[in-house]
Amino acid sequence: MSQEIIEREVVANSNHAAMHSVMVMEQWGNGETYNEATWVERARQAAYKTMEGMFELGRALIVLKEHTEHGRFRALAEQELGIHYREAARLMAATQRFATPQMQKAAPKLLVLGKSKLLELLVEEDITLTGLADGEEVNGMTLDDVDRMTVKELRLALRESRDTAEAKDKLIADKSRKIDELAEKLTKKQGSLKEPAPADVGSELAMQLGSLEVGIRSQVSRLKEMFEQMSAHGAAHGFDHAPAMVGSLNQIIRDCELLREQFALPREAPTDAKPVWLDGDSNSDGE
Repeated sequence: MSQEIIEREVVANSNHAAMHSVMVMEQWGNGETYNEATWVERARQAAYKTMEGMFELGRALIVLKEHTEHGRFRALAEQELGIHYREAARLMAATQRFATPQMQKAAPKLLVLGKSKLLELLVEEDITLTGLADGEEVNGMTLDDVDRMTVKELRLALRESRDTAEAKDKLIADKSRKIDELAEKLTKKQGSLKEPAPADVGSELAMQLGSLEVGIRSQVSRLKEMFEQMSAHGAAHGFDHAPAMVGSLNQIIRDCELLREQFALPREAPTDAKPVWLDGDSNSDGE
């Protein structure tokens, strides 16, 4: 294709675009010349006015609802205004939410999102919406992110955020409940514990000593078996194990003597002696 033909097609396309623009502007643009920046700004202003109209409608609905008997308002909304009752409820909720000073301050930036997205965002707390308007990232989204989303994408993102928050809240609640249950059990257990009587403590200590003695004597009895094996081995092979056997016995005896000296214990236990702890309660009562 020659350069001349290409240039002709470019001119033809340009003329067609110009004619189309004239026709569109005659029908929809009051015969003005098209300028993108101008019409973007007009679209923005129109959207803002539409949102303001939404709040005007919300205020009117609130006034009607407050002045009509039960059931009458729904009929007015659906039959006279052509607005489904659920939609009317959302419009009134939005109007009431934006009546506070904080939300009125955030409104100019939030209103550019459009009615549908704004109504979806009303499930969030005021502090979340004002943070979004101030440029903060809320639930992983900025105002620009929300602006780029479709209404469906925003709805899904908000739902996922709520589900995540609910799961975290449930986890925290379960942990708190378990901690409370453990604390309650511990409190009950501590409350049920009473300081044991001295006689009970003495009896328990005596039983523990008896159990320890049985264990030690059981280990000593194993020495007899070991000595028998060593003696048989010595007799059969000419080994003298007597020094090792005597050394073991002397060490055990020495350990026992050290305990006797440490606690000043007599060699014979009194047969009619009564443990002091048995008389503890009676002596204290007599004072």
